[in-house]
Amino acid sequence: MNDKKIHVFEPSSKHVGVEVTVSTRKSRKTFHLKRPTVKSEQPPLAVESFAVCPERYAELMNRVESLNRSFK
Repeated sequence: MNDKKIHVFEPSSKHVGVEVTVSTRKSRKTFHLKRPTVKSEQPPLAVESFAVCPERYAELMNRVESLNRSFK
């Protein structure tokens, strides 16, 4: 039985990234993801297909798919 739990918390300050805690029955590890240093693009308000232009939506979905492929 897998008793691993993962909790993700919003950053407590503008200088650190998201806080992630991974815990099992025997241990717990907490770390912060790095906040991007350069904002090279404006994040979308929403990612629904009707909220952005079709080309931008397709680009975002391709990026998500490529991220998912790297975890398989």
